[in-house]
Amino acid sequence: MGGLQIPSGYLEVKSPSYRVYFAFRSIKSETATTADAYSYAKTLKMYYLDDPKETQFIDPADMQFSSLPSYDERWFEDVHAIFTLENVKEQDKVMMGMLASLGIEKGKPYNPDEKTKKAMRQAVIDAYYYMQKRILHSADTSRTWWEGKHWGNGMFADKNSGFSFIYENLIDIDTRAERYFIGTYYPQKLGPQPATQYLFALADEDGNELEAGKTYSFTMPANAPIKQFWSLIIYDVETWAFIYTPEKLPGLSSAIDGETMQKNRDGSTTLYFGPKAPKGKKSNWIPTGGKKPLPVLRVYGGTEKFWDKSWTMPDVKLVK
Repeated sequence: MGGLQIPSGYLEVKSPSYRVYFAFRSIKSETATTADAYSYAKTLKMYYLDDPKETQFIDPADMQFSSLPSYDERWFEDVHAIFTLENVKEQDKVMMGMLASLGIEKGKPYNPDEKTKKAMRQAVIDAYYYMQKRILHSADTSRTWWEGKHWGNGMFADKNSGFSFIYENLIDIDTRAERYFIGTYYPQKLGPQPATQYLFALADEDGNELEAGKTYSFTMPANAPIKQFWSLIIYDVETWAFIYTPEKLPGLSSAIDGETMQKNRDGSTTLYFGPKAPKGKKSNWIPTGGKKPLPVLRVYGGTEKFWDKSWTMPDVKLVK
């Protein structure tokens, strides 16, 4: 804070790093509109405490920028850039010693020769495929959400319901690597019934991996035990990011798209995802752009029946 006094009415939260990112969602109530949620989001104020200028808002809907790791020798360049600026934690010092053997040291220039770059490139590629195998074919059976189904817990935490994976006698580096390989922005702690839960469809109803170029369906039963809303987002397995297509439609939500999505006679909702919309089902279709899909069901406000798993939902089905 540079010696500034914290004014009355403010809460001080100290950051462990010099660069800070945060994200939030404005979730509308049953009586609110999407416009209401948008307006509420714009009440956020961000400014230097000693220079409270008006907050600027930028809509990135039509912007493209890279935010993914580079799985080649550039990965080590990113590591060097991080530790050149950030402080090193006690738990990272062993790894920093290993990185020093590659010429990555805090405060020193980074200039590996071609032989080292080649080795780094192969090392990162090997690590990428190793992590993909661990995630898509996890040996941790506790992540299976319903016995006999192929939905996995996408919000798996450590044994302390946190995301540090640091214990009294060890740091679980492999599981921690899995957690942060596929995403970021996790809470400090998970309660017994978190406000949000992600479920990954790691296979179809027959236990087969989902394939690029195929069309699949998913049916959300009527009267699902969810207080707020649910959404189905289709990620690209290769990048663990949204699939970008001309339709600009990575997923569908019961809150935003509920009025336009077709319902089945029993009140359930069947969604489709694949290269092309099935005939007459465009309102219920999510494009995959020819990518290998990873369906992720997001549940906002699951009730007791969801958390005790007495309620189940079907697996993803292959259409063609």
